[in-house]
Amino acid sequence: MSRGQDLVEFALISTLVIFVLVLGVQYALLGQTVLALGQSASTIARYAAVNPGTVSSGKASSLPTAVQNMLSPNLLSNGGADLTVTLTSSPGTAFGDTCTVSLSYSATSEIMLPNPFFGIPLFPTTLIAQDSQLYE
Repeated sequence: MSRGQDLVEFALISTLVIFVLVLGVQYALLGQTVLALGQSASTIARYAAVNPGTVSSGKASSLPTAVQNMLSPNLLSNGGADLTVTLTSSPGTAFGDTCTVSLSYSATSEIMLPNPFFGIPLFPTTLIAQDSQLYE
């Protein structure tokens, strides 16, 4: 009888442990995407500040090839359809004016677990990063 009880307890505990491990891996993957998004916002803002007029708002496919080559491959999955770039500039593109880039990434394709889970949203579905640079 003790052997059967041990097996039932192991099944219950192992299910919970596996769920917590998968949850941790999911958060790690989303964290990696957030870091890549922040780095990409900085890269695009810097490129736009040094090369005025070459970066426009839109999907990732509208970015120059040089910028696309600098971005993380996981942000360009689905042909870059999940990444949206918004460029806002101060009144001009003169030296010292501000160039702000906002990136929005739809992370629904990267979420493995059900979201929401029992009515509780576990993961953000839209990730946002923003960076500003001065025109040179």
